[in-house]
Amino acid sequence: MGTTTFQGPVKTGPVISGATSGGYRGKDLKDTNWVTNSLARYFQEPAAADTDGICASQTTSAAANLTLNGALCATVNGNSIYAPALGSAVSTTADAAWARKIGITSSGNDSGITFTVTGTDVDGKALSETITGPNAGTVYTTNSTAANFKSVTKIATSGATTGNITVGTAAVAGDVYCRAIGIIPYQSTITGIKVWVAEAFNAGTADPMEIGKSDDQDYLADIATAVMRAVTTTGNTGGAVTVDATQTAVWKSVSQSETGSDGVSYNSDVQAVLTYTPTGTLSTAGQAWIKIDFMQGKNLASGDTW
Repeated sequence: MGTTTFQGPVKTGPVISGATSGGYRGKDLKDTNWVTNSLARYFQEPAAADTDGICASQTTSAAANLTLNGALCATVNGNSIYAPALGSAVSTTADAAWARKIGITSSGNDSGITFTVTGTDVDGKALSETITGPNAGTVYTTNSTAANFKSVTKIATSGATTGNITVGTAAVAGDVYCRAIGIIPYQSTITGIKVWVAEAFNAGTADPMEIGKSDDQDYLADIATAVMRAVTTTGNTGGAVTVDATQTAVWKSVSQSETGSDGVSYNSDVQAVLTYTPTGTLSTAGQAWIKIDFMQGKNLASGDTW
């Protein structure tokens, strides 16, 4: 084991020196400051729908797992899965990495059976949903920031299928798409959010975006339509986000509630999530990036406490 040898005088005295609690910069240590950090994420307009991109046309003669053999699937550790965020050839042509709703289509009446879709959510946590089969049409998984699928690893039927089944990504006007931006440590203080638009987003007549987390999609900020519809070319001056009183309070100390394997709820770091709700048909246009600056572990909601 290595050893560390200190030479010269060592600064002494209390580091935490507030009247009750909290460390005050410059009180007892010279040239100290709070650790600042930032995260950035580049993103494009979500890829267009691919109705058989997860499962090409197939049937089952009994309860079984569908074969994930669509163009959007890739083989990972010997298993075929839908996970475009891993960087397959498909995901590099457009931004297929958005978590989104999944559509199951049948050429016959399969309303007498169910389909269970298993995969991961926008945070990469396990996600599963069971839906009633379609009757000569298409049914969809729940569409929300918390319920969208980032990946699909299995689709199981509860019985034999009547019609030919295809499964793919969906894209209907008003759908919600979401993607992770990055991790902000627990109780950090947000100091700024900027958006740079390299190519204007033009799906429909409005493109509202929000920055939040999986259970609160506008937890941190809203992005005005005008920001996403105008190319930002002024260097460090990114487009402005909109922050209301509730979001301003949140910026002082961010946290995310989680439930552990023991069933106990606790607070943790925040996975920042971008939610996009275009009102029109998706297009190939739209390129931007977001930068979030924060003071790490600086809880302004409680003064200078850690």
